[in-house]
Amino acid sequence: MDPVNPELVGDWPLPPVVQSDHVPSESEQEQIANRIRTMELAQENLENEIEEVKRSLELRIAEARAKREMIESLKGSLSAIRRLPDELLGEVFVFCVRLGGTSPWVLTHVSQRFRRIAFNTRKLWTMITIPSKKLKKRPYTYKFYRHHCGDIQSLRYILSLSGKAPLDVIVEQSSDEVALTLVQERERWDILEFHNYHSGHSIMFRVTNLGMVRKLSFVQSWVPFQWLEVAKPVSLHIGPMNGLSLSETAWWERLEDLSLSGSFQANIILDFRQNFSTLLQKVSKRLTRLNLVNILFPGESTIQFPRLRELAVNDVDGWHHIGCKNLQKIKLLQVAAFPTKIDYPEVQELEVGHYNLDTILGQLDLPNLDTLTISGQWWYSSRDWRNIKRLRLRLDGSSYSNLAYQLRPLHHVEILEVYDTPLALPFLKKFEAGQKRSPIFAVLKQFLVDYRQIGTKVAKDKLTEAFQAIVQSRKSNHPLEKLTVDWPLRQGGGMTEFV
Repeated sequence: MDPVNPELVGDWPLPPVVQSDHVPSESEQEQIANRIRTMELAQENLENEIEEVKRSLELRIAEARAKREMIESLKGSLSAIRRLPDELLGEVFVFCVRLGGTSPWVLTHVSQRFRRIAFNTRKLWTMITIPSKKLKKRPYTYKFYRHHCGDIQSLRYILSLSGKAPLDVIVEQSSDEVALTLVQERERWDILEFHNYHSGHSIMFRVTNLGMVRKLSFVQSWVPFQWLEVAKPVSLHIGPMNGLSLSETAWWERLEDLSLSGSFQANIILDFRQNFSTLLQKVSKRLTRLNLVNILFPGESTIQFPRLRELAVNDVDGWHHIGCKNLQKIKLLQVAAFPTKIDYPEVQELEVGHYNLDTILGQLDLPNLDTLTISGQWWYSSRDWRNIKRLRLRLDGSSYSNLAYQLRPLHHVEILEVYDTPLALPFLKKFEAGQKRSPIFAVLKQFLVDYRQIGTKVAKDKLTEAFQAIVQSRKSNHPLEKLTVDWPLRQGGGMTEFV
């Protein structure tokens, strides 16, 4: 037993018997018992005073919290968003949903005004997906800003909220009842996409008029040829296809966006050179976006596309015969080398995906290039990319043992965006300043990481420590202006702002 500190018991002297092995007499026992009763009463009074202080402190803390919340509420009442008209705020909601990926249902739980405006903004309820049952096993792959209507009740409810606004519909699978309900709204179809859809489904043979559809897409889906005769879209996406023979129609000249793809599964490359050459001549005048996959480009002469702004080619031989001096964005995936040097003076964005692109990139003259996207397998280039200010990485299944070394030619990058790419901790260590060698991307200002759709789990705690270390190490000589991470949806999602 530890000795009692006399300072803690005030002016009450302890009898000598307490601090010795002496056996107390009867009078001493009575004296000690009286002392115990007196001190127990004093202890009870002290504990009551302590509880009173605690209650008073808790009341003060609650009062401070209430005042803090009231201050925030009063500040909110001065927010500029309250002065926005309902119609303008509704357009802001549409922007957040379509570009930011926010679910419209989130907006209905912010405030009474947000809820009222959200339900009255028809555009928020026009993006409808009829999902496949297979995808229900992987809900984190859904696009949450779309309304997934797998049954007739949810479809009818969303259609009622959309009013008479044009519809953006993706069909993966549907029952006859769902198909019939959608067909009844065909005059409102603006964007119509079919994913893994076959000819036996109801929508395909119920529709004969597609005059209102502006964008028509078939993704790994059967293509009803009669639709190509009656539709008049300005955007057409077809593929993969197996030996599809494209016939000429009057509306080809209306197209502004065209995407055609061969079949990867059947290992068939489209080679319809006779009518395809005529088709490209027809669409060349108005086309602004062109995407070709597994296609043999026809002929040896160049076809000019005066208004083309975006070009994407994947495994396309002869693509360099596409003439587009006003091109601003180009995507090259698995392309072969070409015989002559090509000048693209207006190109600002380039996406590449190849294990080694030195040969191909050496044949491209891109004087105004400032944004580079690297996707697919990793590649290496010895070229000095001093004009690149923005870099995007989508490196599925890549090895990171030499990644830092391979990226060093891009030492002028100011903005780095990483999408669905697991970053190894040793690689992130290269971003830290204060080492013997200068950090990778020494002039980096913004570091944006998006893990939302990544297919594997990430070590969130360890990555958080790594990102914090990057921020701390760069504070003096290489400060970051922004570092944000969007975490995987399958792990709960959310975003962390480190800077």
